[in-house]
Amino acid sequence: MRIAICEDEDKYAAQLVGYINEWAEANNVFTEIFTFSAAEKFLYEWEESENYDALFLDIKMGSMTGMELAKIIRRTNKDVAIIFATSMKEYAIKGYSVDAMQYLLKPVQKGDCFACLNKVYQSDRIQKYFLFSDIEKTVRVPHKDIIYIEKFAHNAEMITIGGEYTFRKTIAQLLAELGGGLFAQCHKSYIINIRHMESLSKSSAVMSNGSKIPVSKNMIKEINERFYNYNVNKV
Repeated sequence: MRIAICEDEDKYAAQLVGYINEWAEANNVFTEIFTFSAAEKFLYEWEESENYDALFLDIKMGSMTGMELAKIIRRTNKDVAIIFATSMKEYAIKGYSVDAMQYLLKPVQKGDCFACLNKVYQSDRIQKYFLFSDIEKTVRVPHKDIIYIEKFAHNAEMITIGGEYTFRKTIAQLLAELGGGLFAQCHKSYIINIRHMESLSKSSAVMSNGSKIPVSKNMIKEINERFYNYNVNKV
């Protein structure tokens, strides 16, 4: 992920950098962090390239506030995750006007920062891809398009919104490459994408394409919790 921190106090910027690096290492997510001491400095960079996945913005800065900066950003980009980190509680409600993903109160707590980063990473705001090769070419499939994967014999069959693909990979390899997140093994032969779950019973999950996928008894609790958490966080 590419993350920008716009903060005019060095101690708070350093704190966020430390938390983000710790989260990235723990979750095996390659992350680039860029810090800016003023909104104007970030805006100059933003106008050159809008290539960021998340922005941590202080609200009270020099001549341009973080809220003013967020409004400018939203004129051209509706997707980048905006997180306000500030000691000014009264701005929390105003954050909704720029579709802020979260509001963090200073001094930011590690647990709150980690929860925020998890939310950003698991959201559809960040486009992640699964790559695999067949005899003729390398195929790139967006994570959000994968419905489920079934493993049988030496092959794996991936069912996506756009079609079906067959390739050679083990369940362990698939889980490692998909990086957890919204993908979960629900059975010895199946990996499902939580975002495509429609319902869950005691023995199976119904997916967005109508497929009924078996869920092992020892995995039902975890799948249920992840299904619930995903839908709660969407609200």
